[in-house]
Amino acid sequence: MKHLSLWGLGLVLSFLGSAAMACVTPQELYLASDQRDAEHENFNKAFSCQALTNDTLEVALIALGRVGGEKAANRVLPYLSHDSAKVREAAVFALGIAGVPSMGEHLTSALKQEKAPTVKYQMALAIGNMGYSQAQQILTEIINQSEDSQEIRGALQGLINLSSFHSSRLGSFENLSSSQLYKALWQQETQLEASYLMARRNLMEMTQVNSALKELDKLPPMVQAKMVRALGNTQLNKVLPMLLTHIQKEHIGIRVNAIRGLADFPDNPAAMAGVLIALKQNDTVSQVTALQTLHNDWLDNDDVYQAVTKKLSSNNSWVQSEALMVLIRANKADGDTTQKWVNSTDPNLQRAAIAYFSKLQDEDQLQQLVKSDKAIIARGAQQALQPERETSGEPSNTPEELPDVDSIVLLNTTQGPITIQLYADTPYTSANFIRLVNDGYYDNSYFHRVIPDFVAQGGSNIGDGSGSVDYSIREELSYRSHLPGTVGMATLGKDTGGGQFFINTAPNLHLDSNYTIFGKVVEGMDNAMQLEQNDKVISAKIVAD
Repeated sequence: MKHLSLWGLGLVLSFLGSAAMACVTPQELYLASDQRDAEHENFNKAFSCQALTNDTLEVALIALGRVGGEKAANRVLPYLSHDSAKVREAAVFALGIAGVPSMGEHLTSALKQEKAPTVKYQMALAIGNMGYSQAQQILTEIINQSEDSQEIRGALQGLINLSSFHSSRLGSFENLSSSQLYKALWQQETQLEASYLMARRNLMEMTQVNSALKELDKLPPMVQAKMVRALGNTQLNKVLPMLLTHIQKEHIGIRVNAIRGLADFPDNPAAMAGVLIALKQNDTVSQVTALQTLHNDWLDNDDVYQAVTKKLSSNNSWVQSEALMVLIRANKADGDTTQKWVNSTDPNLQRAAIAYFSKLQDEDQLQQLVKSDKAIIARGAQQALQPERETSGEPSNTPEELPDVDSIVLLNTTQGPITIQLYADTPYTSANFIRLVNDGYYDNSYFHRVIPDFVAQGGSNIGDGSGSVDYSIREELSYRSHLPGTVGMATLGKDTGGGQFFINTAPNLHLDSNYTIFGKVVEGMDNAMQLEQNDKVISAKIVAD
C-alpha cells in the first residue's frame, strides 16, 4: 500500500473490508493515528482480530509509530518476532519513528537474529534515527564487519540521521573503517548513502582522496555531487583543481557543490578566483551559490567587491538580494540601495532591505518601518524590535470521514506547470493539501525558500516564509525516501505541518523518517528544478486522473 494514489484507496478499503469485515479498515487506523491515541479502540480491534490480514497489520503498526511514545512502542514491540518479514519491517519502522531511544536495545537484539535484508536495513536505520545511546558503536560495527549490503546501507543511513537529529550522541568516527566506507561508495546498493555521509563528515584518508579524484567522473551524477562536497571537506590543495573544473559542470548538484567547496579554502587566491568565475556565469543558481559562498574578507579584494556590487543591478531580484546580503554581512552595504528597496514591490528586494535595517538596530528607523504598508518590511522591523520565535497553529481536529478527492494536483507556476500525484497512505496530509488547493490558498503564493541542490519550499502568501495557516496537522511518516521529485510537508517539529510544502530537488536522505512525504512530481520536474526564490504558484487546481 505504500505507493498507492488516492484514487486507489477506495478499492483497497473495499477489498480489505470484504476480507475481514469483523476487523478494522486502514482508514479507521489512520483516524486513530491522527488522534494520537495509542489505546484507541480501532487499534484494540486490530490487535484482537483473528482474521486481520498482514497488510492491515502493517498499517496498524506504522500508524502506532506515527502516534509515538512509550505506549505505542510497547504495543509494537511483540511484532519484532512476527513470522512475516513485511510485518517485522513495519514494526521496526514504527519503533524508529516512535521517539523512544531505549527501544534500540530491543532492535539491537533482534538484529542479531534477523535474516531478511530489508528488515535488517530498517533496523539499522531505526537504531540511528531514534537516537539510541549505543547507536554509533553498533552502526560502525555493521559497516566494518557486515557483508550484507542492505544492512550496511541501513547503518550508513542510520549514521546520517543520528548526526542530523541526535548530534549530542555522536562521538569521534575514529573506529569507523574508512576502507569499508570507501568500498561502500563503489557498490551500487550503498553508494548514495556512503557519499552522503562523507559529504557531511570529513572521513576520507589520503589514498582514498587520490583514488576518488581519478575515478570521480565514473560515479552517477547524484553520488558524484556528494563526493565533490566530500573532497572539498578535506581542504587539501590537490582537490582545488577538481573544484575549479567542476564549477561549470552541467549537472546542478555537481556545479553547486563544487562552488560551495571553494569556501573550504578561505586563504587560497585560486578559490576566490573560482568563486568570481562562478559569479560571472550566466545561470542564476551559479551566481546565487557564489554569492552565498563568499567570505567576508574576500570583499577586501577590489575585483570581488566590484563584481558583487555589479550584481545589485542584475535583472534577477534573487541575485540582487543575495548580493546585498553579502555586503550586509561584510558591513559594506550602503543605505541608498536599501532605502530604495524598502519601497520595492519585489519580495526578494524587501527581504534584503529589511535585513540591512535589522542589522543596524536603529530603533527610530525600525519604528517607522513597522508602519510600512509592505508586509515583509513591517514584519521584519517588528521582529528586529521584538524577536518572536515562529510557532505552529493550534492542532486541527481529526475529521471523522475523509472527503472523496482526486489524486492529482496541478500547480501553474511562474516557471511552468508542475503536476503532483498525492499518496493514499498519508490521507490527512493529502486531504489537507487538497482542501487548501480548493480554497485557493496556494493561488498567488510564493516559493519563498529555494536552496539549490536541496529544496524549493512553497506555501507562503507573503514571500518571506510567513503567512501560513492558523492550524497544524500531524505527521504521517512512511518508508519513502526524500529523493528528487518527492513532495514533503514543511514543519517546525513533530506534528506542526500546515500549509507549507517542499519539493525535493536533490536526494535529502537526512530528512527520511522525519518529514512526511505526501506526493511526488509526475510531470514538470524540469520546471521544479528551475524554481527560484519567490517564484509564484499562479494557480493550483485538482485535475482528473
